[in-house]
Amino acid sequence: MNIEIREALADAERAIAEGDRRAAARAYVDAGDLGVRYQLWRSAARSYRFALELDLASPAVVAKLVALGPRGTRTADWLDYATALDAHPDWPHASCLRAQVLIDDRGGYVDCGLRVLRLAMTGDDHVEAQPEPLFSEMPLAMGLVVLRRAMWPNARESGSPMRLRVTFARRPPVWLDELGDWEST
Repeated sequence: MNIEIREALADAERAIAEGDRRAAARAYVDAGDLGVRYQLWRSAARSYRFALELDLASPAVVAKLVALGPRGTRTADWLDYATALDAHPDWPHASCLRAQVLIDDRGGYVDCGLRVLRLAMTGDDHVEAQPEPLFSEMPLAMGLVVLRRAMWPNARESGSPMRLRVTFARRPPVWLDELGDWEST
């Protein structure tokens, strides 16, 4: 990873520690823009996804992911995300930065200040996720951004990333890794 990208990511983390999510989002977007400038597509996509974790309903950040095209991202998934945001301007501008998996008498779910996903762990490496009613038309990319943050709040940067097989809203399963990348199984 480029030193300028690392510095922008460090700025974002400092801003988060200081409670300034707006500055953090700008720094993550700056890191993504630097990734684009240096043609470091995966770094760009990850940086933009980190910005999206601060505001799941940010059309500007989703547009940057769409603009990456096939160079390090799954374009169709991000186009679906952009379409869903257009169709649901009433979705809250929620952050999944503090997402956590909780279990109560109604089962497992992901909470981001509000219930976002219902979960069922059907195997050692398999999770079935279903959007809560408010987000019934949640796109795959949004669900995976939330689930990644809930499962791995502190992703490791070195070594082989841990991964999990995810069936989201009864779609074919994908492999989601702790860095937020996903691929078909």
